[in-house]
Amino acid sequence: MPDRATSPEAQRLRRELDESNSEVSRLRGLLIARDAELGAAKGRLAELEDQMRRLSGAARRILRVPGAFRLLSVALRGLGGRRRTGDG
Repeated sequence: MPDRATSPEAQRLRRELDESNSEVSRLRGLLIARDAELGAAKGRLAELEDQMRRLSGAARRILRVPGAFRLLSVALRGLGGRRRTGDG
């Protein structure tokens, strides 16, 4: 009578289990990498939101000054009309 641990069925099941364990390890690695990417993206988003809040606050304070909108419009028009010249 063949030993159950070395029977063809047991060997097949062992290979299948090994393949499943390998796939689980591979997927776990992918999940960890995606989680790290998501964390980095969330951190960058938080930085950008903070910067936006600060710039919005500054814009509100500037626009409270009488005539500030007109001055900004003139300044922006002046910047838009400039053309850069290259050295080449």
